[in-house]
Amino acid sequence: MRMRSREHMRYALALLMGLYSVVAFATLPLQATLEQLASDSDHILAGHVIGVDMIDADGNEMLDEKAMTGPGLRNTIRLIVKVDEVFFSRANVVPDVIRVPLDPMMHFSLGQIREAHREPSEKRLVILKGGGFEPIVPGRFFRELSDTQEALEIRARAQGSDRTMEPMR
Repeated sequence: MRMRSREHMRYALALLMGLYSVVAFATLPLQATLEQLASDSDHILAGHVIGVDMIDADGNEMLDEKAMTGPGLRNTIRLIVKVDEVFFSRANVVPDVIRVPLDPMMHFSLGQIREAHREPSEKRLVILKGGGFEPIVPGRFFRELSDTQEALEIRARAQGSDRTMEPMR
C-alpha cells in the first residue's frame, strides 16, 4: 500500500510541475524570425508609433488606464502607427495611420503601454498581413529598418507574386 501511495504522489507532483510550466510559459511573448515574418507578409512598411488605444470585444474604445489584456480577457491594446513609407503592400490603398493589435494573451494594462509609448517612436520596419494590417505572429511585427531589403527579398522568394488585395473595412 505504501508503494502505491508514493507512486501516486510522484505522479501528482509530476503532473503539477507540468501544469505549472505550461501556465508559466503561457504568456511569454512569441518569437519570430525575419524569415517567418517576411515569408507570410502582405505589407512591408516603415512607420512609427504615435499613440496607443484599447478596445473591448465589441470594438468599443476603452479609456480606463487600469484595463488589462491577457488570458480570459477580451480587450485588445493597439499601437497607432503612422505609415511613413510603403515598401510593399498587396492592398490597393495603405492608410496613413494603422492600428496594430498587440498580443491579447500578454498581461498588459492600457496605462503601461501608453507610458511605454508616451513619445513618438523612431521609424521601424513594420511587417503585417491581411486587409486589416494584422501581425503575422501575435505581438511581433517591428524590425530594424536595416532589415528592409532582406525582408523584401525573402517575401519575393516565398510568395513570388505581386498581386494586390482589396483592403478589408
